[in-house]
Amino acid sequence: MTKKESYFKFWWRSSNEHGVHSPFIFNLLMKGLYPKDSRWKGMSVKNAFVSRIEAYYAPKTVGVYGDYTSSLSNTIDFKTISGQCDMIGVGKGESLPDLTKVYAAMHNDSILVIDRRVEVASVEAYWQEIVNDDRFTATIDFYYFGVAFVRTEQLKQHFVLRMSSMLFH
Repeated sequence: MTKKESYFKFWWRSSNEHGVHSPFIFNLLMKGLYPKDSRWKGMSVKNAFVSRIEAYYAPKTVGVYGDYTSSLSNTIDFKTISGQCDMIGVGKGESLPDLTKVYAAMHNDSILVIDRRVEVASVEAYWQEIVNDDRFTATIDFYYFGVAFVRTEQLKQHFVLRMSSMLFH
């Protein structure tokens, strides 16, 4: 399947904030990703995505793995994490972190972001593992990024959402 066909298939299945029935995910969209803010003026939606997530959650500790890029200064190499962190960012690399270690490094308010901008089969397979893993209760497919949470109070749900609404708010 070509990139264009893949994106069209995604677009057809996806929705925006009107298709979200989870208050937690709705707030992320409306307060974190969609608001207009001069900080992101002139940035592409894909490049502003991580900055918007980081601004919304304001994580104290960010574990990075592979070529994941964060705009925050409080990042640490995920391989050296011994406890839990507020945000984990995974990009393509020689290997991907073990999901059990990722899960152990997350707490109820942690966020896991998978950078899927560069199409790599191993990253896509890893993302599908996360979506299918019952330990990750809320997962969001934004096509270029995957986002996962381990919220104990939330039933397992998977959302397929467009980032394009970020352009109009």
